Amino acid sequence: MSFHIAFKRIHIIIFSISFLILFTAKQVFEEKTFINLPNNFFSKKVALTFDDGPHPYYTEKIIDILSKYNIKATFFLVGKQIEKYPKIFKLLLDNKNYKIGNHTYSHKNLTKLSSLEIYNELFKAQNLMFSLGDNNQNIISYFRPPGGHYDYKVTQIAEKIGLKMVLWSVFTNDHLENITKKDLLDSIDKLCVGDKEIILLHSGSQATLDALEDIIKLLKNKGYIFVNVDEILNETDFSS
Repeated sequence: MSFHIAFKRIHIIIFSISFLILFTAKQVFEEKTFINLPNNFFSKKVALTFDDGPHPYYTEKIIDILSKYNIKATFFLVGKQIEKYPKIFKLLLDNKNYKIGNHTYSHKNLTKLSSLEIYNELFKAQNLMFSLGDNNQNIISYFRPPGGHYDYKVTQIAEKIGLKMVLWSVFTNDHLENITKKDLLDSIDKLCVGDKEIILLHSGSQATLDALEDIIKLLKNKGYIFVNVDEILNETDFSS
């Protein structure tokens, strides 16, 4: 009888030890595999980008609307326009919600230029932005080629300057003279279907200015949060 009792006790002890080992291993595994993800990791993200500025009136009105809704945005600026309107450039640069990218110095088709001319277009614009700005952390190391025209030579020269290229995922045609507010909204509603989208807009477009508040409301209703373009680029490639 005592033999059976002793056997049962040994069995219980072995079972208890096994359970303790498994429970401890489970805790260690869970602790080692837990990842602290940011709150918006699984959110749908959209970046509003505005090319060709800064412009008097238009860019200022865009700033007013974005500020009203506390929206982040990215502006790809032209060097000659910055020289004409340095105060508007400073308005963009000093706002924590905005990032500024390079759209060349004089908005030429880079594929039609020599290597030296390409270098000057990109470097001169980048150098100008840094020379005028105090909040240089808002200037990002990305450029957008005018008209989306680029080739291998363009990207290689840009890389030597320290610039990466970014295009877009949603092309709105807002640069066309006959584009309407309804056209813009319909286009964005139709094309914005992914989890990460970069929308191309132009800061000198009246249609864009007229539609901007409704664009913001539309994208919010579709579940998007607004981010700067570099946040999306850190996760997705939009260079082709």
